[in-house]
Amino acid sequence: MNYRSQNSSLAIHSHYVIGAWIFVSIRFSQRLLLLDEQSDLFLRTLVYLGGYCTIEQAGRLGLANSATRVVAHLEALKKLGFLKQIADYPVIYQVTKSATRLVGSDLMARRRHTPPTIRCKLLGVNFYLEAKAWPAEFVFHHSEKIALFNAAGCATDALPHFRGQPYLWQDFVLRRADGTICVAAVDRGHDTVKYQTRTLARRYGRVLEHLPSEFALILAVATERRCQLYRKWAARPIARPFTHDTLQPYQVQAAIPQLHISHEEKQE
Repeated sequence: MNYRSQNSSLAIHSHYVIGAWIFVSIRFSQRLLLLDEQSDLFLRTLVYLGGYCTIEQAGRLGLANSATRVVAHLEALKKLGFLKQIADYPVIYQVTKSATRLVGSDLMARRRHTPPTIRCKLLGVNFYLEAKAWPAEFVFHHSEKIALFNAAGCATDALPHFRGQPYLWQDFVLRRADGTICVAAVDRGHDTVKYQTRTLARRYGRVLEHLPSEFALILAVATERRCQLYRKWAARPIARPFTHDTLQPYQVQAAIPQLHISHEEKQE
């Protein structure tokens, strides 16, 4: 390889380590070595949560212990190619393909999304942060989600399926302190509550039949109005076999900002 082609094939990024900028190759394996345990855990968690975060959320996810350090870490991860900034106000970061490689699955987290979908994913991050304090233990790995249901007495064939395989990627699975296994879905504000209630009831109806006293659905919502609508439809026949006791909305307390997307998506 000649000098020019070599330079064109090796993009250079920088990383902030102990107060100094050091430069490394774009190669994933080399960049991976520069991730400390805290940053690695942050990126993996963010991928599973949907791929987006604000600066404030990054701090609450434990990326660093001060606002200044959070910003420095986010910028370092951006320069390393694990994050990209997709909005200026508020500043919002999204994971890249490199970050999704950390968990071995794409999960759609790095794809381009509309502002309503991004708001939905940011709402999911806030739900996670609040639910952890209930307390609740989240299960992220797909195989571990299936194992959790199996151990509780729910057969794999009763779980939602897609193309003949059990499919639990799109919803959160968590266990509450009382042992209840919950599936939490984030309300898509641009879809009707009736449609989402009916869809979830159909997807998880057989799970409830296997675990009538150990399973519940949670809908994470942004407003009291959406809470009221979910309570309304949970009491209607379209929610069967669920009732208002087993399909419950949860209003996330932290507000989700309006988005002003100004950055063009960059090809990786």
